[in-house]
Amino acid sequence: MWRVAKQVHSPLMTPTTAIILAGGAIDAEWQQRTGARTRAEVPVGDAPMYLHVVRALRQVDAIGDILLIGDAPAGEGYTTLPPRDSLLENVRLGLERCPTDSALFATVDLPFLTPESVRFFLQESLASGAALTYAVVPADLCRERFPQLKRTTVRLREGELTGGNLFWAQRAVALRELHRLELLYRARKQPVRLALQIGVGLLIRFLLAQYLSPRLLSVEQIERRVAHILHVPVKAILTPYPEVGTDIDRLEHWLAVQ
Repeated sequence: MWRVAKQVHSPLMTPTTAIILAGGAIDAEWQQRTGARTRAEVPVGDAPMYLHVVRALRQVDAIGDILLIGDAPAGEGYTTLPPRDSLLENVRLGLERCPTDSALFATVDLPFLTPESVRFFLQESLASGAALTYAVVPADLCRERFPQLKRTTVRLREGELTGGNLFWAQRAVALRELHRLELLYRARKQPVRLALQIGVGLLIRFLLAQYLSPRLLSVEQIERRVAHILHVPVKAILTPYPEVGTDIDRLEHWLAVQ
């Protein structure tokens, strides 16, 4: 079972802009049950989801501006921006409007996000030497903390992991190389095209790791391949905070936490 020490590096904290990707409308049944129009407005506990995320981000000293891209009410402590047509276009908008070179992205459906978890991920990202980082969380930690919520996981040499909903970028580098990420994004639902983008060898190793032996593929091997594709150093940040990997993106998730 995973046990990750919550040791935080202490680099000089770089001024950072937080960008919340707020998504759009939810299906009719979810709207009927919650009274919300959008995912951002879905209530969890005492507040809509977007407000939980804003509260956590505002308590991190290094974070100055907070940009919320999506359909959510205006409010104190953050600036709302109308969304564009796709996730990556919203990422581009956030980078274009970001006043700092350090950009921290979070999705809006993280109602359990804490300042401590954000602070850990940001400090580890700044200390990593990478230009792009992505949070990954041990799946066992998510099961222990949120046993009622099922997560999508992958089996790798380091263990069973689930993706987090935080990522960080050096603004100038990300804007310069975003077109490469767009190629991967467009190919996500076309297996042949995706295989050509990431490499057939890595795709085969990934499938064998899921169904035969996780020792056949490591996080480091994936990092090297993605860095080769994007032409920048990348790093997966192993994050010991299950709230980073626990999003409420479907009605059944919302029902499970009520």
